[in-house]
Amino acid sequence: MRDAIIVYGHPTCPALGPVKGLLTQSKVTFEYIDIHQDSGAAARVRTINNGNESVPTLVFPDGSTLTEPTVRELQSKLESLGYKVGPIAWLIGNIWPLFFIGTGILIAVLITVLRFLGVF
Repeated sequence: MRDAIIVYGHPTCPALGPVKGLLTQSKVTFEYIDIHQDSGAAARVRTINNGNESVPTLVFPDGSTLTEPTVRELQSKLESLGYKVGPIAWLIGNIWPLFFIGTGILIAVLITVLRFLGVF
């Protein structure tokens, strides 16, 4: 059995949701620690990140770390550890960029339709 990955973060971190979602969908055992509630954890994050409380910071069973990883970086690391990262995990990890792209397309279509109708 693999040891758990430790995920340091705090509730207002925008990258935390996608990281936790990707880990959950990939069936990765992880422990989340809120650095705003645990001063020892905050100190550990500062040690890992040269004095910065950069989150999410992940600590893997082999002692390696990733700080503020991209979806691709985290996916590569998980795959190197033997986890299968499926398409749903990828979608969850990329939900915000997909949301903004979809919103941009929707706005462009709406403007085109309104111009065609002579609204402006």
